[in-house]
Amino acid sequence: MSRNIRALSARHSDDKTLFELLIDAAKPDGCLSEQQLAEISRQRPVSSAHLLATSSFYDFLNVNNQCKRAYICTGTSCMLQGKQTQLRSALLQNYQSDEIGEVKCLGHCYRGEAFIEGGHVLDVAQCYLEGKDNLEKIPFYTFSSVSVFSNSVDDIEQYYQSVLIDSKDIKSQLKSSALRGRGGAAYPFADKMMACAKATGQQKYIVCNADEGDPGAFSDRYLLEQQAHSVLAGMLASAIACDASAGFIYVRAEYTQAHKIIKQAINEYENTLAYQNAQFRIRMIVGAGSYVCGEETALLNSIEGLKPEVRTRPPYPAQQGLFSQPTLISNVETFAAIPWILKNSGSAFASMGTDKSTGSKLLSLDHGFKRPGVYEVDMGEPLKKVIYDFAGGFSADSKAIQVGGPLGSIIPVNKITDLSIDFESFDSNGFLLGHGGVIAVPDSFPMIDFMRHIFEFMADESCGKCLPCRLGTRKGSDMLRDASQQSPVDSIAFNDLLDVLQQTSLCGLGSGLPLPVRNMMTYFSDELSGFFTRGSEA
Repeated sequence: MSRNIRALSARHSDDKTLFELLIDAAKPDGCLSEQQLAEISRQRPVSSAHLLATSSFYDFLNVNNQCKRAYICTGTSCMLQGKQTQLRSALLQNYQSDEIGEVKCLGHCYRGEAFIEGGHVLDVAQCYLEGKDNLEKIPFYTFSSVSVFSNSVDDIEQYYQSVLIDSKDIKSQLKSSALRGRGGAAYPFADKMMACAKATGQQKYIVCNADEGDPGAFSDRYLLEQQAHSVLAGMLASAIACDASAGFIYVRAEYTQAHKIIKQAINEYENTLAYQNAQFRIRMIVGAGSYVCGEETALLNSIEGLKPEVRTRPPYPAQQGLFSQPTLISNVETFAAIPWILKNSGSAFASMGTDKSTGSKLLSLDHGFKRPGVYEVDMGEPLKKVIYDFAGGFSADSKAIQVGGPLGSIIPVNKITDLSIDFESFDSNGFLLGHGGVIAVPDSFPMIDFMRHIFEFMADESCGKCLPCRLGTRKGSDMLRDASQQSPVDSIAFNDLLDVLQQTSLCGLGSGLPLPVRNMMTYFSDELSGFFTRGSEA
């Protein structure tokens, strides 16, 4: 079934994908009626049942949300701020209770109290102010020896011309840069590019994963809104290296300001000589609210109009990706680094950072720090320096930081001095740097509630493709929900559940969940001990 729908979607990919038809049909009121699904089914030979099943995966297409007019952010950072009840009370002045929904993160973690209303992402301070379309610039601080991400584009034409170099030179410079993917997996980018370049197919695609969904992460949003041409130029260079003729940038629905900016940037790019010479077409796809679409194969399925479920691998996207064709897919920060590398050389990029983690890295620091915002630092920079010197320390007494989102790490404050901003330092200490979002966990917030929050998040966002994740995340959530000092969780059963999730889940959503949970159980065992007890071996 998936193969047939993928083939049907590919036939119309130059016009509108099946997913784009669903988005367009839902625009008037935010949901899809039976009549609309039937009409799309007539346009494309796909059953209404498939279309309904697919749309149900998304927050902003799900029929259960058809009457929602405002959505409150319940992401980790906003949750820790503890003002969602006040925000709901404020919204109830304008809306009925059933008109207010919830979303997991809106990328305003540096301010908090965020909600989305009528296509605008706001906070309480902005709620009744005029000028909702005014672009609010995310605070950006660079402490890198040479900034890769703070270049202004004065001459768009010249900017794109700078990446129009020989394919071999692009590959060579990116190889020497040792650039690793910034989306969390840290895979060598040049290796992925070479795999796509060597693959055979009728057409090749470049896909930018701009579905930044980790609560606490908003560095991609900064790049999309303030460095859009860096991202597109990186995609163009990758297309030249891979001999790709088409590209997609998949921007999450919640980044409403970025939609207009990227659309304008694509129009500006298409008016350059670089576009005329390369004939590399870039299209923006706007998501519909689904965390799992941040996983690369689920994102590809989403573009095609399939359920955004994770694919089994191999084959990898470089060999068989979008529409079953060779596809180079990477995240926003990775693509945005490429123009600087090609302009200044791969060796210049490699001279920053460490031997294995080269260049600079963007970090997102939430409102739990005295100076929140996006930080650019050299790889290898001490984490202590970033938090206490650059960001001024915590805005309130804190016991831990979450780094890398709900699948990242929970690091107690006394371990901060042991870490530096590079993949190896985090890995050797039993942590994960991930995408680089940093959230402060205040002393007053119970760790058992934080653990409940992570499990509930994953249970809600699991795509359901594999049994361990679909059932395991819900089972863990249920176990923790009922846990108390009087009725503790059996620690043997709980650890067995974590082992199953880690070892048998199809993707990082299930297999990555045990890491932060075990971080909490290791470093906050005294606080959690009353909620867990060793059960019978039988």
